[in-house]
Amino acid sequence: MNLRLRLTLLVALMLPLNLFGKCPITADGRLVLRAPAGNLIVDTTGSDSVDIDVSNRQVVVHETCRRETVEISAKAPASIGIPDWKIRVPKGVTLDLSTQGGSIQIMETDGEALLRTSGGKVTAGNIKGNTLIVGTEIRTGNIGGNAEIRGYGGRIQLGDVGGNAEFKTQGGDITAGLVKGHVKAELGSGSIMIRESNGDVVVTTEAGDIKSEYVHGSFDGRTDSGNIRIERAGSWVKAVTNVGDIFFRLSPTNYSGDLHITAEATLGNITMYVPKAMKATIDAVIEKPPLNGKSRILSDFSLKPPVNALKGLLPGPDRQGATVNGGGNNIKVRTSSGTISIFSLE
Repeated sequence: MNLRLRLTLLVALMLPLNLFGKCPITADGRLVLRAPAGNLIVDTTGSDSVDIDVSNRQVVVHETCRRETVEISAKAPASIGIPDWKIRVPKGVTLDLSTQGGSIQIMETDGEALLRTSGGKVTAGNIKGNTLIVGTEIRTGNIGGNAEIRGYGGRIQLGDVGGNAEFKTQGGDITAGLVKGHVKAELGSGSIMIRESNGDVVVTTEAGDIKSEYVHGSFDGRTDSGNIRIERAGSWVKAVTNVGDIFFRLSPTNYSGDLHITAEATLGNITMYVPKAMKATIDAVIEKPPLNGKSRILSDFSLKPPVNALKGLLPGPDRQGATVNGGGNNIKVRTSSGTISIFSLE
């Protein structure tokens, strides 16, 4: 063995057990990284390159370096566990990252973010662009664009969202701040709290509460077991629960728009506040009224049974209604055995 080869082998043996990669990239470029397994730790204080440091030398990294797009993939034996990937990029780079096992952690970024893990947490600071996140427990700061969130069962916490927000999770609670667009959420189980939405809100959950301080658009919410509470709703409302209470205040800015209401609770109470000046046709029904004949339909409006009702003569539901300000928007309220309260707002 010649001297040069011996020196080369000696230097290789003396290197730390890390792998390094470095690719030049534009400030608004794109990083595509596919890790077989690993905790992805992203530092967005880089200047003009993508720097990779993998904590296990058994990981074989493949790099395709282009100024606009850097693509990184890797191969590793399953026995190595979950190594750390330390990644340093410029702040404006779009991050397209996925790992088959491990967590993802990023600092604030001015680009878009597509973050996917098959079995780990995702934690991020503020993200200015559109965002897709897939993981278990997910936590981010504010998102400047649209947000699409897919969860495997852990808690999801977001700050404000500058566009639309779409959630789909097998289970786990969801909280978000101000969503400037629409909200669509499907939960296998878990509660959801959207502090405020400038658009429409559509939510379904098998078991959990649905809450919001202010929905400017329409609200369509359904839960098999849980309460629904909307402090202010700016448009039409549909709220359905099998077991739980319903509460909302209809607070529209445009009285000429569609302001119909459908509220149904199989086992639960329904309380709503409706503007006094709104045109409405009210139909309230309690399927199983108390045996003492005392109505559990309470209202500031003058509700009366239908003219042809044989109240007190035949068993049946307690049904009352009214035409308000000449009639118009249909307000249909149903509960099996709870109390219905319809109050007026000035």
